[in-house]
Amino acid sequence: MGGGPGVIRRRVLFGAAAALALPAVRAAEIERSPGALPPFQAPTLDAVKLPVPTPGRATIVNFWATWCPPCRAEMPLLLQLTELYGDKLSLLLVNYKERPATVQRYMKAAGWARPVLFDAMGEGAAAWGVKTFPTTFGFDEKGRAKWRVRGEYDWSSAPAGKLVEGLWQ
Repeated sequence: MGGGPGVIRRRVLFGAAAALALPAVRAAEIERSPGALPPFQAPTLDAVKLPVPTPGRATIVNFWATWCPPCRAEMPLLLQLTELYGDKLSLLLVNYKERPATVQRYMKAAGWARPVLFDAMGEGAAAWGVKTFPTTFGFDEKGRAKWRVRGEYDWSSAPAGKLVEGLWQ
């Protein structure tokens, strides 16, 4: 193992970079009863403003971005929830601060025909304390926040099923 000061410096820098990347791969953090969250409205691609959460329906609100690998990884599993629960469950995908054209291209390339809401200025994310992507919230039919999941989560798992089922209890 050779190495002068330049090699050692590169190894130290590589190690520091790897350590900084660790928070991105940590497990999802689940918080029950995150408290009262103010409802807000966000526009779709068609500039139609929709209320967040959906009044009168159990709602999952997912803050995400196309540049976020964990967001992209969990998206298909979230979309499967809407197939499983049908009209009982509303899924609102709230894109964080990206141009609509970027999101539209991404959704089309992924083959997902799903409305996306835009939090263009990050006001909804700020009001709800979103600092990690993805962050997903569950609301009951009365609009009460039941849980918040920070980070990528396996929405096909049994614990996820219990979280979602809890929206009707």
